[in-house]
Amino acid sequence: MKSKFFKIHELMPKLLYETIQEDVLWRMIPDEIIESIDAVKARFSSGSMTINNYFWEGDREWSGLRLKGSPFYSEGSLHSLFEAFDAVFSDYDAQRVRDYIVAHPDEFPHIRRLEGKVSWLHADIKETNTKKIVIFNA
Repeated sequence: MKSKFFKIHELMPKLLYETIQEDVLWRMIPDEIIESIDAVKARFSSGSMTINNYFWEGDREWSGLRLKGSPFYSEGSLHSLFEAFDAVFSDYDAQRVRDYIVAHPDEFPHIRRLEGKVSWLHADIKETNTKKIVIFNA
């Protein structure tokens, strides 16, 4: 499955983007993550939703998959399993996005948890055994 809105370099770190074929990279991402990213972008369509932007000389490279040895890598992190993503928006603040997702979970059926009290959106697909979206603080 490929994203309707994002290119693979926006989801994968530079090392993988530069060394692995695109079709293989897409297969590495769980469909639930792609569907979640696309659902968020479809709902918050005004302006940009940025995950990784190193391709355009930006400072974000580790907001999707995180590799061992990367600056934000943590063993057991959902980012290291590509079961989480972080995003920033040009036209929305992260709290507004979180509030909407929590209030409308049916629009985001795979998102199980959101990180609160941060200036970006962190969403993940970790099973919580509840139908409600869980807000956690790291």
